[in-house]
Amino acid sequence: WLRLRDATCRFPGCARPASRSDIDHTTAWEHGGPTDYDNLAHLCASHHRLKHQTLWDVVQEPGGVLAWTSPAGQTHRTYPETTLGPPPTLTPTPDPAPLPATPQAGPRTSDLPEDPPPF
Repeated sequence: WLRLRDATCRFPGCARPASRSDIDHTTAWEHGGPTDYDNLAHLCASHHRLKHQTLWDVVQEPGGVLAWTSPAGQTHRTYPETTLGPPPTLTPTPDPAPLPATPQAGPRTSDLPEDPPPF
């Protein structure tokens, strides 16, 4: 879903395919950013490093729009390749029906003496 939405690295002007890019938390996971479609975007390795090691800043706006702010204060927006609704919610599968109870051993129904094991 995310690769289809983004198609390429989401840094302004980059055309590296999403299939050859990293998936990045827009708001870092360690800063409380969820691992959810509206906080994830594809960035190629170069732009992933740029985001984390320079003064560029990025915010994900509704609809997957990324607003990049340069160190000079200019804002550049990138838009998803495809407008998709949210990914389908995965419904947990119900627990399987319990197995039938195993019959418990009851009294023997034969009056014959028990045979010893054939060792």
